[in-house]
Amino acid sequence: MAVPPIYNPVIPCVHPIPGGMYPGRMLRIQGRVPPGAQRFAINLQCGPNTDPRDDIALHLNFRFVEMCVVRNHLSNMSWGAEETAGGMPLHANGETFEALVLCEPRALKVALNGVHFCEFPHRLQYQRISHLTVDGDVLVQFIGFEGAQPPPPANMYMSEPPVYGGYGAPPPAYGAPGYGPQQGYTAAAYESPTAAYGQTVQGGGRRGLGTGGAVALGAGALAAGGLAGYALAGGFSSDSAADDEVSAMAESVEFGGDDWAE
Repeated sequence: MAVPPIYNPVIPCVHPIPGGMYPGRMLRIQGRVPPGAQRFAINLQCGPNTDPRDDIALHLNFRFVEMCVVRNHLSNMSWGAEETAGGMPLHANGETFEALVLCEPRALKVALNGVHFCEFPHRLQYQRISHLTVDGDVLVQFIGFEGAQPPPPANMYMSEPPVYGGYGAPPPAYGAPGYGPQQGYTAAAYESPTAAYGQTVQGGGRRGLGTGGAVALGAGALAAGGLAGYALAGGFSSDSAADDEVSAMAESVEFGGDDWAE
């Protein structure tokens, strides 16, 4: 089931990530940096609390004064070692931007404006990530959640037949099939988890990567860390969602002081 996107959330904002993070899950954030902005942060948190702050699996802090993007994590209210390589691809002059965060088994990958920016190896288990927070000097128009959940384990049935005592297995109900393929089984139910990379904006708000034809091109470019190819393949578009569409999920949250600004 497609997860509805969030339009024009009030900043600062805290939103649950439906289904959490898992390999193949991607977050798409589109917004604008107002002139004179000093910094803003995108956090993948292990809970909704901001004062005191829950653990943060990925802290992206865009610092326009220092001209760098700080990556870090927070555990038990203690920051880890900062990563700052890569410079500052964004500009505080009113320009729009698009940020992608892709979860992989070993790391989180970040792309900015269609170009792979960095890779952040997991310091906390990605299974703990439950919420997305955005705060600081930024206007956000769109937050999308892409990537289907992985299929159930193949060995989901009993490995050995049950023991029924001296009377054997009970007979099947009248008219019911005996021991055959699961009724209603279709191959589509077990497609690749990357097959859901595609169009997520409802109502024609976003075009670009399709659910079927472009999945190999888009997901392949992301996994390779080269989102420039993904962008050239049509995975990005300059279209933005309508400003007057506001998701019912948007909520205003009072943050405790400046603890977001590590």
